[in-house]
Amino acid sequence: MRELLYSSFDLACIINSMDLGAQETGRLLEELFHKDSFFLECDYRNNKRRLYLDVHYWLDYLSDKPTIEQEFPSIQKDFSAFGKKIAEDAFITEYFDLDLLFKKMRLQLLFLGSQDFVRMKLRTMLRAYGYKRRSEKLLKYLRDSLLFYHIETYVRGGVECSISEIGLDEMITFRICG
Repeated sequence: MRELLYSSFDLACIINSMDLGAQETGRLLEELFHKDSFFLECDYRNNKRRLYLDVHYWLDYLSDKPTIEQEFPSIQKDFSAFGKKIAEDAFITEYFDLDLLFKKMRLQLLFLGSQDFVRMKLRTMLRAYGYKRRSEKLLKYLRDSLLFYHIETYVRGGVECSISEIGLDEMITFRICG
């Protein structure tokens, strides 16, 4: 479940995708640190300065990603001279995009949005992240993520539902529990 915690890279990706300004970013990090720190990686739960610095480091990276990626081979070469190796996908999980979806959804529902729900069709959600059908492994991951982030799912009429039991074209409403 460690991969479900907010990393500085995750937060930077979310902030970048939402095109938040400096003040909104600061407010989000402040609220997250004080009100929802349980979902932060352990290194950040008691160190707001490190959280801010690491998130802004990744925001800088994302803003100039093409240039940095051009230099990646020379960085790897430098590391190999010292007997070290950088794994390009070391921080990316199998469900990285879906991780970000639920992390972003939680932040929107708690701190950024004016609504207390997010709506989308299951098919749209799966297609957006490269899936065509629901495998048992994917369903288990979705259930675990929803449970971890305290997100409940509902269909039309406010009826609670399970992602594994509804049709692909059903509209799902996501809400924070409680």
